Amino acid sequence: MLSQLRTILLLTGLAGLLVAFLLGMFLSRKALRPIGQVAEAVEQIQSGSDLSVRLPVESRDEIGRLTHTLNHMLERIEAAYKGLEETYAAQRRFVSDASHELRTPLTTIRGNVDFLEKIWSDPPRALSADRESAETSTAEPVGQRLTVQEREMMSKEAIHDIADEARRMSRLVNDMLSLARADAGYVMEKERVALKPLAEEAARRAAFLPRKAQWKIGSLDALDGVWVMGNRDYLLQLLFIFIENGFKYTPAGEVRLEAFRKDDKVGLAVSDTGIGISKEDVPHIFDRFYRVDVSRGQTPGTGLGLSIAKWIADMHNATLEVRTKLGEGTMFIVWLPIDFSQPPEYDIIEATVRPELPNRETQLNQQGRESRR
Repeated sequence: MLSQLRTILLLTGLAGLLVAFLLGMFLSRKALRPIGQVAEAVEQIQSGSDLSVRLPVESRDEIGRLTHTLNHMLERIEAAYKGLEETYAAQRRFVSDASHELRTPLTTIRGNVDFLEKIWSDPPRALSADRESAETSTAEPVGQRLTVQEREMMSKEAIHDIADEARRMSRLVNDMLSLARADAGYVMEKERVALKPLAEEAARRAAFLPRKAQWKIGSLDALDGVWVMGNRDYLLQLLFIFIENGFKYTPAGEVRLEAFRKDDKVGLAVSDTGIGISKEDVPHIFDRFYRVDVSRGQTPGTGLGLSIAKWIADMHNATLEVRTKLGEGTMFIVWLPIDFSQPPEYDIIEATVRPELPNRETQLNQQGRESRR
């Protein structure tokens, strides 16, 4: 009987140990499973294969809180990584476009320099000699088949082309410097600026720009007494970018400057009756080096003007509005916030102590005493 009881107790103990072991294994694996998932996600992040991996939150205990914190960290890492990828892609595109834009004028300048060297490398042939040997000089160099007058005329054309390309390169470099300042976080100095004198100066100077369209000035009455907080030079540059674009893309018609006012904002509008912009191109016109396919190669430009205009508007807390229709024209409106602050017009003069002047009767009595002596 005792032996049977001992056997039963032994078997029961062994079964209990086995059940406890299996239950412990199950509970430990269940408890450690989130940690294993965290380890797998970290390994994927370390390899850089997929940053969109998120950990499932199955509990609200300490491991659940840890999982939620890691998911939030992964979201921030993914957003930062995507931002870096976009910045790197934009930088590569910017360098590629800048190289392409600089290569074209450099190629033109080099070609004209080689042409000048070729036509002036050999002494010119006299006009009479050229007429006599016109049929036998086809194999001679170009310089020997030209007279001095012809060389001078061709040289002036080549120098004119070189000067045009040099000016184009200068504008491109200046535009790239402006965008480099924007990327570096340049903060422009601002002060209270009266808008009407600024718009009138821009209108007066725009009349001297090369153009084929008519230049008209609309109503600027909305700018009466309006001040904004901004940089005068950059605001002028902003207007000139839109005006020059209007002149470039309006082969016939008119370009107009006018002003509007809406609540606490004032709008400077530059409109034209030019080629217009298609709806597909409007979202990209402020991208760097972006030019509409219709105008690319036909209209001179670098594709940086509107990018600079967007940066200037952002620095002035302004908004840009584009109204356009293909074949009918475009209107750019800059909405600037009005500055309602009133600067002091008069300075306060502190009171000063006036010196005491002697009485006139006292002066006469003193002079009479001195005369008696």
